[in-house]
Amino acid sequence: MNKQPQIKSSKQHFRLWFEFYKLSLREPDLKENIEKSNDYYKPWGDVSNVLFDPWWKEHKHLFGVSRVEPVTKVVNHDNALNVAIPLNQPVSKSIKQLRELIENRQEQRLEELGLEEYGRKTKSVSFGQYELTAGVEIRGKTLYEIQLMYTIWVDMGKPPVNSAYCTEVVNRLRNRPRSKWIPYLLSIAPSKDRKGNLRYTDDQLRQVRRYLKKGYKICQSVSKGQFPGRNNL
Repeated sequence: MNKQPQIKSSKQHFRLWFEFYKLSLREPDLKENIEKSNDYYKPWGDVSNVLFDPWWKEHKHLFGVSRVEPVTKVVNHDNALNVAIPLNQPVSKSIKQLRELIENRQEQRLEELGLEEYGRKTKSVSFGQYELTAGVEIRGKTLYEIQLMYTIWVDMGKPPVNSAYCTEVVNRLRNRPRSKWIPYLLSIAPSKDRKGNLRYTDDQLRQVRRYLKKGYKICQSVSKGQFPGRNNL
């Protein structure tokens, strides 16, 4: 059984950003981009040998909702304030009331994070500063498949993309402690050629190569401070 994961929540998307950033740090060709975005990523700290979950506990305040937009359900995020705005009162009155609510909540949030002094001095807020690329559909499952396959490819030293590499991907993913699923494009098992060697189809290999190229493009975007960037996924 190859039950595919559902990657839909904001936290899962930020996890992918985190993992692609770690990958971009391993790309020599992206060194210049990384140096230019050093200040942007400085609040993340050194993530090279860090797992996401413990890192997230200390840094989740850096991520969140950063655009005002209408919602149809309550937004469950520490960096968001849910309010009801009456449409039958003057806009100027609503704006004044909103300003008071927002400023009070910002002060509370800064105090919770131990950043209230910084916030008062700069009249700005230093949390929730990282957002996904605006206007881009986040295809979580596809991004996750690309991230896993690209990671394995980099770990292997970027070998030729052939049946041997695909077999290694499947073996590594099948041998994980919990989740055993594999990318959909490799779900069709290889067949034996005339010499008895297992071979994936040419179409499967083309799709895998396409995934790896997209993986590098995402690393490029991330190295410039964008995720997933405006890549055609």
